[in-house]
Formats: sequence, structure tokens, C-alpha cells
Amino acid sequence: MSQNTKIQWTNDTWNPIAGCSIASPGCSHCYAVRDAHRMSGNPNPSIAGKFAGLTATAKGTPVWTGELRLWQPALLKPFRWRKRRMAFANSLSDIGHENLPDGDREAVWAVMALNPLHTFQTLTKRAARMKAWLSDPATPGRIEEIMRQYKPGAFLPDWPLRNVWVGVSVEDQKWADERIPLLLETPAAVRFISAEPLLGAVSLRQSIGLAGANAGNLKAAGLDWCIVGGESGPRSRPMHPDWARSLRDECRSGGTAFFFKQHGAWGDPISGLKRKTIGLMLDGRCVEVGTPGSICRANVGKKRGGTLLDGVEHLEFPS
Repeated sequence: MSQNTKIQWTNDTWNPIAGCSIASPGCSHCYAVRDAHRMSGNPNPSIAGKFAGLTATAKGTPVWTGELRLWQPALLKPFRWRKRRMAFANSLSDIGHENLPDGDREAVWAVMALNPLHTFQTLTKRAARMKAWLSDPATPGRIEEIMRQYKPGAFLPDWPLRNVWVGVSVEDQKWADERIPLLLETPAAVRFISAEPLLGAVSLRQSIGLAGANAGNLKAAGLDWCIVGGESGPRSRPMHPDWARSLRDECRSGGTAFFFKQHGAWGDPISGLKRKTIGLMLDGRCVEVGTPGSICRANVGKKRGGTLLDGVEHLEFPS
């Protein structure tokens, strides 16, 4: 689906907010901090200015400073889009971040409301903050005030906005149990999870609290979409394919759309290709190859790791 981005589950990215900070283990090898650090040194002042001061260097590695910034030139970008598109909003930040003033978040929502031709996918690790803000009865009115700065007389077409999807990142059961229930209590037209990088087994039914006769009712519980992927990039951690299979099977029986993005840097060993190998246990422990109960994973790289799960491509989207 991607056209202007390498992210397979969208066709563009839109980054009106820059800056972030570490929230949980899924952030440990964040690609966004590396990109922000690199762009802060860009010779083009319009690029460097957006990212200046948002990163620092610790032991030779880029780290976030915790500062966030609303960048007006990027904020207005959707007004120039003429053809319908699906855009991941804030792929280099976290729209729910605690250091982002509500007024800046409201400005982002106002622009999305004024561009109903497009679908916007928002993703956060700060599920509690997003729930509180979207549930606040005063939020729609504040968004409308900003909308009228761009278009006098504008008003919210509906609430929650039909063209805005709200998602949370989950990397293992601990964070799924914390974030998914909050997501399901959040006003949103479409709710989704991004289990990427998937660092451990996750049971959606456990997180949602479904059991017995309701065990398969994920869609009815409010979960519309599940994206799954292994980690790629420097120092990537392996994903056990059974973790992805389990989520696939839960989504299949529960009516939730399932999108498998990639295995990541670690995959099945390839004959003739010499790469580092490890044994991977179902509980995520890395052990010696051949350890009983483990599977062998090789650091074959993202491209060779592939996008097929048991030989099948899973590219479902919520209806």
C-alpha cells in the first residue's frame, strides 16, 4: 500500500510534531531518534530548525532530550494534498506525549478535521493521556476554535472524527495489558494496535478480559485492527514466529483485521548464507542453538526475513 513511505500499512507519513522520549522497551532501538538527530544537522535551515535541540548524544548514541515541537510548515501540509491518501500522523514522535501541550495536539486534530478526504492513523504509547484528552468534553470545542482560525465558520463534522484512527503500541503482554484496555475506552472511529517490535507473546483476549462465550469477540469489544512485526535495524531483537501466529489466530477467530508487516532482521537460516545464529525460546530468552525447546534464528536482515507468515501474506485493513 505504501507510496511515499516504506511503512507498508500506510501510504504516507505526516510529521507536524517532532521530538519524543523513551516510554518502554519497544523504544530502545528507536529509528526516529536516529532520523531526528541526523536531520538536526541538515544544511537546509527549514529541516534542521524543526529538529534542533530535540536530541543529544550519550556514549556516542543519539538520545531524545524530551522536548517536543509543533512545526507549522509541516502542520499545514495536508491542505496541499489533492488526492485521497492514508497518512500515519507523527511517525517520528508520539501524539500522546506528556510534554506536548494540549493546544498543539488540538491544532493537529483541527487540521485532520478540516481534511476529511484523507484518513489519518495516530499511534501512541501514552494510552492514558490519549484517553483522557479525547474523552474530555471540552476537547471538541477547543478543536473547533482552532479550525475557525483556518476556515471561518468551520465546525466538527462528527466526534470522534471518522477519518482519524487511534492506535497504541504494544510489545509484550505487560504493555498490552496496560494499554489495550485504555484504548478500548478511548473515543475513536477505528481502534488498532501496533505490535511492533513484537518482543514477547501477547494474548489479546487476556488484555481485553474476554473469556468463555465471549472469547472470540475482539471486534465487538472494539479492536478493529492488529499490525504485527519483528524488529529491524541496528541491534534488533528477534521475534518468535509463534508470537505472530498466535495473534493471527486470535484476530481470525475474533473478527479483527490482521496485518503482518515483517519478521524483522531475524529469520530462518538460509543455506549458504553465513549469518549470526541464536536459539530463541518461546518466552523470549536467547540461548545456544540446539537448546531443547528453542528454534534457530539467523540475522539475515529485514529483506531476507520477509513479509510472509507461514508462506502467506496478511495485508488486512479494517473496514
